[in-house]
Amino acid sequence: MKRNISVFATILLLLSLLIGAGAASAQDDITLTIWTFGSFFTDFYEGIEADYKEIAPHVSIEVEEIPYGQLYDNLQGAIVAGVGAPDIVDVEQGVISRFLKGEPGLIDLNDLIVPHEDDYIMAKTGLYAHQGAIYGIDHCLCPVVLYYRHDIFADAGIEMPIATWDEYIEAAAALTEQGIAALVLDDRSWGDFYILLLQSGSPGFFDAEGNVIVDSAETIALLEWYLGLLESGVAIAPGDSQSTYGLMAEGKIAARAGADWYGGFIKNNVADTEGLWRAAPLPAFEEGGARTSTHGGTAYSITRQSEHKDEAWAFIEFALFNEDNKIFEFEVNNLLPPVLSHLDNEALLGPDPYFDNQSLGELFLELAPEVPHQARGPWFNEASTLVGNAIFEAAQGEKTAEQALKDAADELRRAIDFG
Repeated sequence: MKRNISVFATILLLLSLLIGAGAASAQDDITLTIWTFGSFFTDFYEGIEADYKEIAPHVSIEVEEIPYGQLYDNLQGAIVAGVGAPDIVDVEQGVISRFLKGEPGLIDLNDLIVPHEDDYIMAKTGLYAHQGAIYGIDHCLCPVVLYYRHDIFADAGIEMPIATWDEYIEAAAALTEQGIAALVLDDRSWGDFYILLLQSGSPGFFDAEGNVIVDSAETIALLEWYLGLLESGVAIAPGDSQSTYGLMAEGKIAARAGADWYGGFIKNNVADTEGLWRAAPLPAFEEGGARTSTHGGTAYSITRQSEHKDEAWAFIEFALFNEDNKIFEFEVNNLLPPVLSHLDNEALLGPDPYFDNQSLGELFLELAPEVPHQARGPWFNEASTLVGNAIFEAAQGEKTAEQALKDAADELRRAIDFG
């Protein structure tokens, strides 16, 4: 697929290649190595390489696709050894904290991002930031919406969208009476809880200064509310993804909160219900409150070991900020661009037959400014594991929500203090 490149973008890219201390001469042939974990990313990189050659004929791209867990073990090993790291690596948001302890093996992108900060949705950089430095810039926006079976809601006399969670829960009684869950909430992991925590206005498990807030009054109250939905039958915890998809197909689950990419998962795993799904903003916690959250993401990062940092950033700029490339990436892997000027592209706004010919792009465009900031840092992996355990303990009745979160917070603080 051929994509056009604007003259202005071409000039910017050429300038970025030619300036910078220690940059390779524009005449030197170089190869940029990229590590990634998904065939959808590999397809994207290989799909834009020919167009990039027109701008930077001296640059070749070598993509190495490595299984998810192995990739980050390999990266950590290369950073410790001081040799063997790629130029560019796709760092999935769930593992970034592994690389923020001590001196990160990734470069700070702050100054490089500055020219784009008015167009890029900067809330996404919080996942990859620590102590004022930004170590990754995301491929995708990942706004969260409520995917729902419009036929089931209509049969129950429930009009969507619904403004607040209180109103949603009240309306859901009509579904609960029929043995239909109005929501999916995991009772043994942190993801669904974290979506709602961010929507509620919390920065997550840490505040902006890196202090643990897992046991804050607000977090405890949210978990009590969360568990109440499970106990009442408004929400269900099927246990795994395949069970969830099976219940969706049977009409036993009427709605599921999920990011833009989750819509693709529904298409692929609940194919027989095409035309029966739509999407709506999340109900707000209070009238006029945030109607979305965020979940997931994968960032471009440049390693300190790269000998071609300027060229690596120039390629990232081409991949991320060239509108034609981002539309191509959306076609390849359904990742919504985190770039404001791209979001009104007609290619994103067309009707989707699976979702009853709704334009999901229009909904995502409406919600994009509300995507929340979050604070991660080097201890997020430990925090998410401990919170997941706390949710399970409280759901099983082993501890109250307050005690489970306080215990998790105390253990997390001990781990941080120990280093």
